[in-house]
Formats: sequence, C-alpha cells, structure tokens
Amino acid sequence: MKKFTGVLLFLLAGLLFAETIDVTKSEGTDQSIIDSLTPAPASPEADANTTIEAVFNEALNPMSTMHSVTLKRLTGKKKRWGMFGFGISRSKNKTVKGSVIYDRNENILRFIPNQPLEVGFYEVVFRHLMKMSPGMGMRVKPIVYRFYVPEVINGFKLPPEPDEDKNNKTLLGVDFNRNGIRDDVERWAIVHYKDKHPIYTDIALQAGRDFKLVLERPKDAKEIREKVNSAQTCTSYYRYYAKLFNEKLLVNERIDDKVFNHYFNTDDRKKIYWEYDTRLSGDSYPLPDIDKEKSYCDFDTHKYEE
Repeated sequence: MKKFTGVLLFLLAGLLFAETIDVTKSEGTDQSIIDSLTPAPASPEADANTTIEAVFNEALNPMSTMHSVTLKRLTGKKKRWGMFGFGISRSKNKTVKGSVIYDRNENILRFIPNQPLEVGFYEVVFRHLMKMSPGMGMRVKPIVYRFYVPEVINGFKLPPEPDEDKNNKTLLGVDFNRNGIRDDVERWAIVHYKDKHPIYTDIALQAGRDFKLVLERPKDAKEIREKVNSAQTCTSYYRYYAKLFNEKLLVNERIDDKVFNHYFNTDDRKKIYWEYDTRLSGDSYPLPDIDKEKSYCDFDTHKYEE
C-alpha cells in the first residue's frame, strides 16, 4: 500500500511540475555581441503586437540568419489519460508562424509574427547565427529566453493567475509583474470593475499598493497610516465632489473596503493587520483637508478630467 501511495504522489508531483512555467529561464542573453533584446528577457507585459528583435554590435552572416528564429507559445497543457485514471500532462507548445528579417545596416534581426500573439508565456530562440568576420569565435551561442503577453481589459494588463498555495504561502504573495500589487488582488480589481468607469479600477489598484505597507511595516503603523488610507481618501473625493465637475466620475461605493476584504484573506494576513490596527488605537487623527483629497490619488487623475 505504501508503494502504491508513493507512485500516486510521484504522478501528482509530476503533474504540478508540468504546469509550472519559469519566465526567467534563459540562455546566452548576456553575450557581448548583443546590444538589446525586445521584448526584454522575462518581460511580464509584452505587447501582443510586438516584433521580436535582437540588436547586435557586429555584423552577422546573412545566410546564417535564415530560419534562425523560433517562437513558441508555452502556455497550455494537453492531458492524456494514463495509469490509474490520472491525467498525465503533455506539452502542446505551439510554434508561432512569422517572418525573419535581417537588417544589415543596423545589425538587427527581427521576427515578425503573422498575427497578434495570444495571451500566454512564450519562448524565443535564436540559433545557428554566425558573425560576418571569419575565424575563431565567429559562432554566436544560442540565445534563449521567455516573456509573457498579458490579457488587457480597459487598458489594464492582467498578470497570470497565481497558484493559490504559493500565493498564500507568504504574506506578500505573488507579484509576477513586479508592480507592487499582489497578483490575485490585481486580477480581481481589473475584472471586478471592468464594466464600470476605469477610475474604479485605478482606485482599487491603489488600495492594493497601499495595503502592502501594512504587511511590510506593521510596527510603523502611525508613520504609514496616511499612506495606507490614501486610497480611502481618494475614494472620498470621487464619492462626494466629482459631481461638481463630471458626473461620470462619481464613485458610489467604498472601493477600498472591498479591496480590504480581498487583500487580507488569510489568517496570517489578518493577524498582521490587527497588529497594525492595534498600534493605532488610543490616538486621534485629523481628516485630510477637502481641497487636498484628490492629491492622495497616486494615479494620473488628469486623464479622466480632460
């Protein structure tokens, strides 16, 4: 029975591993002949209409550039049924069709996809490249790296859905695109408010950035309180005063409260918040001046008022 259980655990572990995509995996990207790569290695927000470019500081043999670039979409797994009824994942990496063009004047090698890239993880490979100058070291080592093309809703770019266990294993969770907002909170804010005015999303994302301070510095509660509450102050401005200049910007709910409930979603995160809140008790704090409330919004408010 123990042996059978071990086999099952092994299969399950294999399934989990098969679903993991490491966007930071790369090879040969730091060669001295390379000036720049586009998208950048491990880019979390590559554009769907991007052109893959490698800029070199030495001329390449044009013959070596033919069929030298391959782009594959890594996202997506195809399940096949195996022993004991468990699905065994097999990669269904999809090669992206496109054109390879080498600009001899600028030493730029481009791969232009035939159509916009789908949402997902990609791996680009440059192989068989040769320098124009003959001799030892004329071969360019393979260049391999990955990037991510996000889903875009109302101009906001969504990070990929994080693994729940990994995301909740630490206080700060997963921030794939490194923008200071936990990925599950960012995805929730963008999707939840997709049918409302974009200012709802902007305020919700600000709250996600602000609440991070609580988990990072709960002992500095009095120092960070104003920043932690800045999304609330921003919300207040658009709840009560936006109607004076634009009814469309009138916010009719406490956005920060909704983000709060989603942000502090584990016992450990709630515990840190209560530590922060306890350190604020016993003191009184003035409310921000009404005419300064908008200044607490950390996003570009002018884009909504032009």
